Amino acid sequence: MDFGKVKKLQAQNFRNLASSVFEFTSGINCIFGQNGNGKTNLLEAVYLLTNKKSFRKNTGFAQMIDIEGGQSQLILQSAFEKEGELVSYSLRMGEELEERFLNSSPEKSKTPSSSVFINPFDSYSFHTSSTFRRQWMDSHMSLMDKEFRQILGRFQKSMRFRNSVLGMGGKNASFQLRAIDEQVSEYSAILTAKRHEFLNQLNQFITPTFRAIFAEENTLQMDLDSLFVHWDAKKIFDFYRHQESNDIKAEITQVGIHRDDFIFSFNGLNAFEFCSLGQQKMAFLSLIFAYIELFRYKFSSYPIVLIDDVSGELDSRRWKNLIEYLETKNFQVLITTANENFGKELERIPNSKKFFIEHGGLKAPG
Repeated sequence: MDFGKVKKLQAQNFRNLASSVFEFTSGINCIFGQNGNGKTNLLEAVYLLTNKKSFRKNTGFAQMIDIEGGQSQLILQSAFEKEGELVSYSLRMGEELEERFLNSSPEKSKTPSSSVFINPFDSYSFHTSSTFRRQWMDSHMSLMDKEFRQILGRFQKSMRFRNSVLGMGGKNASFQLRAIDEQVSEYSAILTAKRHEFLNQLNQFITPTFRAIFAEENTLQMDLDSLFVHWDAKKIFDFYRHQESNDIKAEITQVGIHRDDFIFSFNGLNAFEFCSLGQQKMAFLSLIFAYIELFRYKFSSYPIVLIDDVSGELDSRRWKNLIEYLETKNFQVLITTANENFGKELERIPNSKKFFIEHGGLKAPG
């Protein structure tokens, strides 16, 4: 499968982006500008086109429309290079409208590419919040595995219904739970097996990626902390039957894969408990780039890599290592920074392209 590289992008009424036409290189694109001028919004536009959602939480049309533009719709128009040819792809979105067009024909499911967003603040949340870890892992698995995404959606819907039944209580709660739990158990078994398989594949790349970027001989591993590993649907269903009275009393599902965790180990020790903040950031970046390598292994093509001002999360030696790593790879990168020293290093990258953004639009260098 060939994932295209974005070549052109123009936005209308999307956040604070002006109507400038951004023309990208297939390698490294360095996006400079002071905070608040639209660098992250440009990355968000690419992510929205390729992944059909924003990387920002709880974000819909009302948050993305340029409130000062006075328009009722936002439009993103783009061109992607795919298998040696240019294809056009556009999005038109309104309060109750979302239309996508591939080469001017309506297209609901396919996109010309996929992208991965690297947020400079995610490292802390990843290491400190089990909920964030679980959501992060599920979100990235969903980008790679359509079946996982679909079953996860069904599981979440069934679990919400289960909790509503528990919240209402009543004499019929037990009877209703038995019917719901047949679905919950089936979905739980499939999702747990997929999570476990995903981590086995990902772990083949994490340590080599860490060593390739940071030139340090450490060993990293991600493990699933779940009661349900290797359980089939029947065993999970029996577990829920045993838990039923406790859940009815608590009026909520107390144990399930919706509460499972992922443990990140650094040289065999829990990264959150034993690593410095710098090591945690290095480990998290290695996890993301390991995911990108796994993505390529599965699809024989890289996603677009969107990096948002990661320089503030690393010391100068480590972000120089990161830049050197990016130079060796064959994926398209859009990387932003407001850091002057980091910007100077980015400008030294051969064949990279520089963009200077001010007030949401292109600004001439200098």
